[in-house]
Amino acid sequence: MGTVEQTLAGHRTLRKYVLPGERVVLTRRSHWAKLLEPSLTTLAGFALVAWLVDVAATAVGDRSDWLWWLWFVLLARLVWRVLDWRNEWFVATDKRMLMMYGLVTHKVSMMPLVKVTDMRFSRSIAGRILGYGEFLLESAGQDQALGRIAWVADPDATYRDLCAIIFTPAQPPHGRPPSVAVRRPAPEQTVPGRTPWPPVHEHRPGDTEPIRVVAAPAGDDEPGWTVSSDRGTFVPVHDPDGRAED
Repeated sequence: MGTVEQTLAGHRTLRKYVLPGERVVLTRRSHWAKLLEPSLTTLAGFALVAWLVDVAATAVGDRSDWLWWLWFVLLARLVWRVLDWRNEWFVATDKRMLMMYGLVTHKVSMMPLVKVTDMRFSRSIAGRILGYGEFLLESAGQDQALGRIAWVADPDATYRDLCAIIFTPAQPPHGRPPSVAVRRPAPEQTVPGRTPWPPVHEHRPGDTEPIRVVAAPAGDDEPGWTVSSDRGTFVPVHDPDGRAED
């Protein structure tokens, strides 16, 4: 089982938003660098509060312990960011792109692939060092729900995969040949003085397309004839006296 299939099998939330018949091309969680700021802030807050408690203990005694509540606030913020990061997913299928995020209020932003006209890829200095990037999508319409994808993990491979599904022409359905231009046949010619009947389509073994035949009503004293311009032959339509000739 591939990586994409394993991800879908292990996350019910992702499967819930994938439509029947959609083929999931890639799934990405935001890069871990998104948690770098709250992690460093929590660590720095711990060192600062520990120093303040040590300094204030000489002046106020045990009453300085309330300063630890400031650090618990930073710790709670870090836990919230981690849970929110685990709940955020970027999914690309063969029909659209989705961004799922939100811990309490779950949100889904979507962009159909047919709407995407251009995509910009940028990586800052920190992104090059840590390994993340950002995509900016341009669409044919305005005010699209999904226009910016930040903190993209494995950005080079993700960029190639997205370009492959966005800017590659769709393949025809399985078992159905692609559309081709069809030459319009030349108009049929009939014997002068004969009113043509509606065209009749005939198919013979080995023919690649049906023969178009136009019938002319036979008179009392001569059979009806028509000329198939595609074949260059005379085709008898009606010969009550058996006088038709090749």
